[in-house]
Amino acid sequence: MLRTIALSAASAIVLAAGAQAQEWTLEGGYERIDADIVDLDTVVVRAGYDFNQFFGVEGQANFGLSDDTVNFGGTNVDVSMDYAFSGFLVAQYPVSDALNVFVRAGYTYAEIDASVANITVSDDDSAAAFGAGAEYFFTERSGVRFDYTRYDFEDYDGFSLSYVHRFGG
Repeated sequence: MLRTIALSAASAIVLAAGAQAQEWTLEGGYERIDADIVDLDTVVVRAGYDFNQFFGVEGQANFGLSDDTVNFGGTNVDVSMDYAFSGFLVAQYPVSDALNVFVRAGYTYAEIDASVANITVSDDDSAAAFGAGAEYFFTERSGVRFDYTRYDFEDYDGFSLSYVHRFGG
C-alpha cells in the first residue's frame, strides 16, 4: 500500500513538472494527534506542488516525538507513533497575496508501537484523511500554516502548526 501511495505521488509530481511550473512548497513543524485513548506529538514535514492558484498536491511525513501512557485494566501501556506517510489532493483559495485557505483529502499509512513489561507490539494501518487550514505569508516566500486533519483510523484528529517556504512561482 505504501508503494502505491509513493508511486501515485511521484507520478503526480512528474506530470506536474512537465506542465508549466507554478510553485513548490516545503514545510516543517509540529502536529498533535488526538485519539480516543492516546495523544501523540509528532514532527511533520510536507512537500507540495501547486498546479495553479486553486489546486495542488502534497506529501506528508510524521515522526513520533513522545509516548503516551494508557491504562488498560490496571496495566500501563506506552503507545508511540513510529511514522506516518500521507498523500493529499489540495483545493485552495487565495484570500489575498498573504493568506490562503485550503481543504485537502487523501490517504495515510502509519505504524504505531505499544509496549508493556518489556514486550513491544507494532501495528500498521492505513486510512482516508481529510482536513482544512490556512497559510499566512509574512514575506513573499516565508509563512506559517495551521491545519486540522481528520485521520479515519479510529477518529484521530491532527492539529498542526508549521513553517512554510515557497519556491518558484
